[in-house]
Amino acid sequence: MIDYHIHTNHSIDAQGDLEDYCEKALSIGLKEICFTNHCELDPARNDSFICFDGQREKFTRQGLLRLRDEIEKQRVRYHSSGLSIKFGIEVGYYKGIDPVLEQVTNGVELDFVLGSIHCLEHICIDSSREYMNYFPDHSAHSMLTNYFQAVEDLVKSKLFNSVGHLDVYKKYGISYYKEEIHEVLETSLRKIYRIMADTNTALEINTAGLRRIDQFYPAPSIIKYAREQGLKMITIGSDAHRVSDLGKGISEGFEYAKSFGFDTVYRFDRKQPTAMRI
Repeated sequence: MIDYHIHTNHSIDAQGDLEDYCEKALSIGLKEICFTNHCELDPARNDSFICFDGQREKFTRQGLLRLRDEIEKQRVRYHSSGLSIKFGIEVGYYKGIDPVLEQVTNGVELDFVLGSIHCLEHICIDSSREYMNYFPDHSAHSMLTNYFQAVEDLVKSKLFNSVGHLDVYKKYGISYYKEEIHEVLETSLRKIYRIMADTNTALEINTAGLRRIDQFYPAPSIIKYAREQGLKMITIGSDAHRVSDLGKGISEGFEYAKSFGFDTVYRFDRKQPTAMRI
C-alpha cells in the first residue's frame, strides 16, 4: 500500500514529525509514502510559511531545500526497513503562481507535485475560519463555477502531477449550501478530465473525505465522468495532518477506484510516473 498525501509539522496546520510518520507507516504495512507539505505562495494571503523546530518562517527555496535534506535523511534511514519515502509538496494554486513556484522549486529535486484549489478570491473555502467570508456572497452555482474554472486553470498550467481533493468545497459547503452543493457541472468536469488526460495529470483519490463528509473526494457523482473522458492516471492519499490518520481509508480507496474502472495507481520518482496495479 502507498500513501501520497501526508502533512507533517512542517505545515502550519499539521502535527507529527517525519520519524513519527515513518514509524507509523511501518506499523500499518505501508510500502511507500510521499510527504506533501503545504506550499502556499499567494502574496495576497498570510499563510506562506514552513515550520522548523516549531517555528514558522517564510516559505522560500532555502526552506524547501532544508525540508528536502530532512526527508532525505529519513529516506536513507528507513531504506533497509523496506519503506520507500518520496519528497513532494501540495501547492495551493492561484492564477499567476507560475513564476513564483518556479523560483521556489528551481533546482529542488521533487518527486511529486500535487496541485489543489484551497482558495477562491484569495479566501480559503476549506478553512473553518474563512469559508464564511466567501460563501454568503456567492450562490452555490456561482461558487462551483468559479471553483471548477480555477481547477481548469490549474490543469492547463501543466505544473502538477496530480489534482488534489477535487470536490473539497463540500467540506463546509454541505452545511452551508445544503443540497445545492451537490450540483454537478458536467460540462466543466468533462472538459477538465479531457485536459487532464491530454496532459498526463492524475486525479487524486483523497480518503480524508471519509473522515470529514463520509465520502471520498471526489464523490461518485464527480468521478464518474473521468474514465469516459480518457483519464487513466490516479494517485491516492490520506491527506493526513496527524499521525493517527496516516493510511486511513487507503484500502477502501483502491476498491473505490476499481469500481470506476481504474486498475492502476501511480507512484512518482523525480516527477516521473510509474504504474502500480491495484
